[in-house]
Amino acid sequence: MLDMGFEPQIRKIVEQMDMPPQGVRQTMLFSATFPKEIQKLASDFLSNYVFLAVGRVGSSTDLIVQRVEFVHDTDKRSHLMDLLHAQRANGVHGKQYLTLVFVETKKGADSLEHWLCMNGFPATTIHGDRTQQVSLM
Repeated sequence: MLDMGFEPQIRKIVEQMDMPPQGVRQTMLFSATFPKEIQKLASDFLSNYVFLAVGRVGSSTDLIVQRVEFVHDTDKRSHLMDLLHAQRANGVHGKQYLTLVFVETKKGADSLEHWLCMNGFPATTIHGDRTQQVSLM
């Protein structure tokens, strides 16, 4: 939320609303990353906080392969399909490979989910218009 510019709103809620004062309230902050901005926010809002990290801070696990490929907008779906077919062909028999694809909008996510399913690749979306129960199905 911070990278989307919501820090002023978060600060207003915590500092100006009918929130109990720091040290009296229980405040928890969860983040997949912990850049300097979040560290500053944590020190402002949390007293005697505990920082718990899983794995190495600032890096991904060695068990995940991350790739970035630049593709023209008109070629994105066909390129994705090529990657998914190659992954399926090179995979170990019986082993399911999972792929996480990020898109810009909820509508784009729903459209891509439908398109992947129609092309034989089971897919689901995770976004704010879906309940967690539906997203986990």
